[in-house]
Amino acid sequence: MSTEEFEQRLTEHLSRAVAGALESDAQATAPSHSRRAGCADLPGGGPSWGVRPRAELTVSAAEQAGKYLDDVEMWMLREGFAEHAKRLRTGTPADVREITAVHEDGTELLMEMPLESGRFTVALTGPCTWPPDRPGGPPSAGQLPPLPAPSGPTQTRSEDSADPCRSPKLYVYNLTSRPFAGRGPHLMAMVRYSDERELEYTEILLPREWEPRYQSGTSRRDLDQVQLLVCVRVTASRDSRQDVTCSYAHEQALLAGGSPFTFDLFESAYHVTVREARSGKLVSEFTVPGRQSAEDSCPFRMHYNRKLARGIDEAALQKRLRPLVEADR
Repeated sequence: MSTEEFEQRLTEHLSRAVAGALESDAQATAPSHSRRAGCADLPGGGPSWGVRPRAELTVSAAEQAGKYLDDVEMWMLREGFAEHAKRLRTGTPADVREITAVHEDGTELLMEMPLESGRFTVALTGPCTWPPDRPGGPPSAGQLPPLPAPSGPTQTRSEDSADPCRSPKLYVYNLTSRPFAGRGPHLMAMVRYSDERELEYTEILLPREWEPRYQSGTSRRDLDQVQLLVCVRVTASRDSRQDVTCSYAHEQALLAGGSPFTFDLFESAYHVTVREARSGKLVSEFTVPGRQSAEDSCPFRMHYNRKLARGIDEAALQKRLRPLVEADR
């Protein structure tokens, strides 16, 4: 096939990945193209006059670069890339996360992210192609079959998975949920999470009448009634210099050293994003402070981390959510 046609294919792969995995807080450069002459080093060999086209872009996303590297990786794997491998390449001035894969059309993927750099590159290299300056070649277009339509997001149908909150282009809560339309109430489900693994936080609950009913004769809620997914991301700011002792009586706590358990209490903020459950479309964003007392901030369950976020201002949270529940659309 011609070099020009495969260069267009590389651009298509990159543009689909940008549209399918990146959000507004990640910026991607326009693809840059280059050509490497000679194919003799390929497995099975190749003509010395052949050309391998290459396309590359850079994604900048500050502290979210690692998350978007994972998202682009997932997108590529969903869209036909295989022979997947990843490693941490040590060196100077920084260690580099490296991801490789190969598409069924022969495109080779290389993604590289220097740690703590806030950016990564996505480079695609095509197979051996016929250069435009060599006579007798194939037509410049029409030799490659079209790529299939993108696969679309995956549903989680779980309040234990933060994927629809962290990566709403790749995941949604429930594809068969009712749309956010019509008269209220618009029922909700909530996902609570923190990007800091060692941070504990108390439970956050929605009023019962805002949640879907249980299915008849079961202990499962009817997820198709959910119209809105409330994502609550907990962050800790500064140490309050206050310890809080929480009492636990269950067997696991006793085996770990008994009850009570003392936490270091941190001031906190709760970043709330509301999305349509079926599509991931953004509905509302706001932040609620942590204002509960030290004692009320005790988590119902613990995982033996010492760092505890001050509990959310529940009245402020419900005040912001109520218009979404009750409004006519």
